[in-house]
Amino acid sequence: MSDILIDDRIRDWVFLPIIIVMFMIQMFRGLLTKYMDNRKTSQKVTSKAQLAEMIDKNITQQSQRLARLHGLLPDQSFKMKRAHLCDHESGILTKASQKPAKDPMQSMSMMNPAAMADMLKQNLSGIIFMALQYQWVSYFFSGFVIGKVPFPLTQKFRTMLQRGVDVQNLDVRYISSISIYFVLLFGGLQKIQQLMFGDDNDEFVDDTQMQMQMQMMGMPTMPSLGQQNDPGKLFIAERTRLEGVKHTFELNKSQDKAMKSLKRFLMQ
Repeated sequence: MSDILIDDRIRDWVFLPIIIVMFMIQMFRGLLTKYMDNRKTSQKVTSKAQLAEMIDKNITQQSQRLARLHGLLPDQSFKMKRAHLCDHESGILTKASQKPAKDPMQSMSMMNPAAMADMLKQNLSGIIFMALQYQWVSYFFSGFVIGKVPFPLTQKFRTMLQRGVDVQNLDVRYISSISIYFVLLFGGLQKIQQLMFGDDNDEFVDDTQMQMQMQMMGMPTMPSLGQQNDPGKLFIAERTRLEGVKHTFELNKSQDKAMKSLKRFLMQ
């Protein structure tokens, strides 16, 4: 079949509304998740196990934040913070990595029912959001062809790229509106969402993607038993990664760029 001409109005009244609505829903989910997490952390800790878990989580987040944003710190400040975390005798990560591993059966028997309920609520909310988005897209925009892939594909991709369009002679490279919905759902809006929410949203984006994939396969979303039972390995990995960071103060680069720009301006 020869190439077809896609009307520009499809971009304005189909493609852009799908992106805007899905992006707003993802923003709402992100804000709702942050609000619920803040409520959980503000509640009173009722046991030593919960207190130890919160301390371990804060240590891990501090290490990850330093590894990700080290360029914003001067060299001396970065070295002091890294030594505070990674010193082989008094470092926080070193002391935390020396904790004994938990017994798997004991950790399963002491599983917090409230945490299980929160996990089920989060999974249920994800399924509801996905179902509502899919019903909305399929009801208003089913049957539209909104784009074309710029490289050849085999016929096996037809069911994936042309959902809702039952035209067998149509080139397999054309993409339907429902297929774009799935592309955006499983990764297309993540980078934009990270720009809107900042670096603190990285963990939420990763968790959301994993939950969506597990929900589509019908699997429960639970943390790995290996990570739960042996937190020492996690702290050792964090210390190794932080020790391997090559620090460069970003402000020095900005000064050099500003001087070069000023010299070019003065030479004109």
